[in-house]
Amino acid sequence: MKKGDSHRGNDNGEKMTLVLNTLEGDYSEQIKELLAKKNSEVEIVNTAEMKIAHCVGCNMCWLKTPGVCAIKDDYEIILKKIVKADNLWVVADTKFGFVDYRGKQVLDRIVPMLNMYIEIRDGWERHQLRYHPLNFGVIYKGNGNKELLEEWSMRVARNMAGKSLGVIAMDAPQTNANGNVAETAMGTATETAAGAAMGIAAETAAALPEHIVILSGSPRVKKNSNTNKIIQAFTEGLEAAGITHKLYSLSNRTEWDEAREAFLTNDNIIIALPLFVECLPSLLLEFLSTLPTKRPQPAKLSFILHGGFDEGHQLRLCEKFLQTLPAQLGCTFGGTLVRGGSFMLRMWDNSYIRKMTDKMLAAYTEMGKSFSLNGNFFTPEAKKFTGYEKNPKIGVLLFNLIFKRIVKKNFNRMAQEWGCTRPLDDKPYGE
Repeated sequence: MKKGDSHRGNDNGEKMTLVLNTLEGDYSEQIKELLAKKNSEVEIVNTAEMKIAHCVGCNMCWLKTPGVCAIKDDYEIILKKIVKADNLWVVADTKFGFVDYRGKQVLDRIVPMLNMYIEIRDGWERHQLRYHPLNFGVIYKGNGNKELLEEWSMRVARNMAGKSLGVIAMDAPQTNANGNVAETAMGTATETAAGAAMGIAAETAAALPEHIVILSGSPRVKKNSNTNKIIQAFTEGLEAAGITHKLYSLSNRTEWDEAREAFLTNDNIIIALPLFVECLPSLLLEFLSTLPTKRPQPAKLSFILHGGFDEGHQLRLCEKFLQTLPAQLGCTFGGTLVRGGSFMLRMWDNSYIRKMTDKMLAAYTEMGKSFSLNGNFFTPEAKKFTGYEKNPKIGVLLFNLIFKRIVKKNFNRMAQEWGCTRPLDDKPYGE
């Protein structure tokens, strides 16, 4: 074992494996059987009866109390255990072919394991590790899309500088009347969405929107939400074309009933959301889980997806998942507008960055105008909107030589303004 890793594992040199079981009921024996060949000491934590809130993306664990979540609930117990683990498994039920909101919830709250500083790791923009690399895997119950879950597991592990432990199904694959493995809901939905994309692209002007319902899927309160800033800019473009809209912020649960009613009774809906731990936020997943799969009237569902880092490829898994959602909610698919770089919208206030953020928001306004003319995000402008997929080599070189230190200095300044008294890479739970 490497120096600094002596606190993990047992006296026999076995690695420490932590399992977060989000299913209701005790599945300990089945989980142990599934992991019997993994050669590690296993600790299972049943989270169903624990008080665990959704991550709200407040950044307090990065800039105010480094490594310590601002939400005071039972997740701190889990976080202290994760710090001592080499491997992390999440056991979850499935919804929409993905883990359900309870499974996503325990992953969204893992953010304190990283710190605010940024680095290029394996060619990807990443936040630095606060502690040690962490391997990650998924055990799922129900009708999950294994391919999607495997890619998600890989991305989460990569984010934590670890390796994917893989994806394990608790249930036997479902078969149809012919004895063949049944398609997942997500597989069918993908084909439906692809067909819908071709159909929507050929819509006539008569089908263009007059009124749009917009749901903000950000868990942040409205005044601090980058998603809200993006929505404001986008709707300026809609308003310029004479299109009205109604916004519902899902961070405010008192709006959920009205948002559900609006979702079911309107024919043009956009959900705007930030990337959270490689996919959509658990809060949004919970809301979507409350919607019926059938609607009283047809509707088109489109998405605006953004992420803090600049690279487009960081958003592609979530985009793939979003493509399948409309068909599972009784809607047709209107495309997804994808863009990174939104981190600066809230965090920066100097004149140079202000010019950059103004330019970004102006681009969203133009996309609002485009949507008013086309009614979807399948246009060439929407495809180009993402920008570059991956940092160019010269960008990586300049970041490592110059900008990394500048960014670190700015983060430290911001932390002081927030009243932080500890180093941003502090390790409050040891190591």
